Amino acid sequence: MISKFTEKLIFMLLFVLSGTEVYAQSGIYACGHIRRTRTTAIPNLKNSGYTNAILFNVNVEQDGTLTTDYDWTNQRPAEAGGIICQNGKYVFDQFQPYYISDVRSLLTEPTSINRVEICIGGWGNASYDHIKTLIAAQGISENSMLYKNFKALKDAIPEIFAVNNDDEQTYDVNTAAQFHTMMYDLGYKTTVAPYMNKNFWYALVSQLNQNRSGACDLIYLQTYGGGAYNNPSDWNFNGIPIWVGYDCESSSNLSDMVTKFQNWKNTSGVVGGFLWNYNSEARNVNEWASAINRVFKTKSTSSPVATFYSDINYGGYAIGLPVGTFTQAEMALYGIKANDITSLKINSGYKVTIYTNADISGTERLLTTSTSWIGTDWNDKICSMKIESTTSGIASETTDQQLSVFPNPTSSFITIHQTQASKLIRIYDAKGKLVKTINPTAENTKVMISDLPKSTYIVKSGNQVTKLLVK
Repeated sequence: MISKFTEKLIFMLLFVLSGTEVYAQSGIYACGHIRRTRTTAIPNLKNSGYTNAILFNVNVEQDGTLTTDYDWTNQRPAEAGGIICQNGKYVFDQFQPYYISDVRSLLTEPTSINRVEICIGGWGNASYDHIKTLIAAQGISENSMLYKNFKALKDAIPEIFAVNNDDEQTYDVNTAAQFHTMMYDLGYKTTVAPYMNKNFWYALVSQLNQNRSGACDLIYLQTYGGGAYNNPSDWNFNGIPIWVGYDCESSSNLSDMVTKFQNWKNTSGVVGGFLWNYNSEARNVNEWASAINRVFKTKSTSSPVATFYSDINYGGYAIGLPVGTFTQAEMALYGIKANDITSLKINSGYKVTIYTNADISGTERLLTTSTSWIGTDWNDKICSMKIESTTSGIASETTDQQLSVFPNPTSSFITIHQTQASKLIRIYDAKGKLVKTINPTAENTKVMISDLPKSTYIVKSGNQVTKLLVK
């Protein structure tokens, strides 16, 4: 039997979370760069601070084959692309043998990414023309090539959570709604990336969500390029969260992005931001992501025990952190850029250990008092840290310690990350009934949950609590 405290806590969490979903706040379109230079780009993306990675892109060919960066004229991959799925089979491993493991790695701790999507469409892309023709000829049944190939993709990489619709030329409501209804039934949510043709997008989202409630759960509004004059206040999708975008490919003005995002947050109810795009190392993805996270407060704490500043004498941006372990990815979620801290304040009774590497390793230094200048050897060198109590037992009692579940939502398995591996993990259903108990042997514990019915659950370890959605 669970305690009255736990019952109350579960009830409060379910009450808060029963309405609009809680959304992460920063996303990026990740292009072929993550395949061309995977050994560098994948770790950089994991450590960036972005929470949503939209993989650009998956093309639908005339016969329903799924490709990315493929040269049909010469029958060979262009760059690091190839055929993804053909005739109902996943074949991309013949072209990119590490792709499945790389996508899964994006969601494996330590990482800031908690949602992976694929994008279909883009300027000059005929995928939705092909989808329209294929649906007219074959429908969306299990025998259609669209169904077979996207099912093969979902079976191969179940971590792909959603498909991002970036239709910029076809604009056919009926076939698009049918297609995304099929995708929902296969296990994919839908997001849309409009920049014009507002009536089409309103009709599509409305019809889709009538077909399958909650199928479209996020809007990535293009406020650059052809959508440069879009005002988010003019777009209303019946309460679906809206994120705004910035084209860093055409501009390297980070302060301009921050100003625009902050204004739209203040005036238009925007709840997140995204970047187009990550296709080179021309811009520091960690720098841009942490800046977005400072605007939209992806993670924050009401009880900071240490505060970190980007400038000397406690100047620049200031971010407070609770007790815990903070990799570069976790720091970025709070809005702290790696290699950016110059001064810090530490509350009495706490200590901070700082590290030069992203994963709590490398050269380290212990700090127990505030300092207005961290010194030449450490200025702009902090990439990860631990914050602990100097009083025995307090660190293990804080409610701000990390308990993370990835992927979330999910249908087959989860990886539970906790700061103290010895803590027993319990999963409760919406009524507070204990449905699963896990005795972890490591900080990261993989748990199969395919036996749990579709519902919302509460995962609890000690006094750490988080939500799990099984779909």
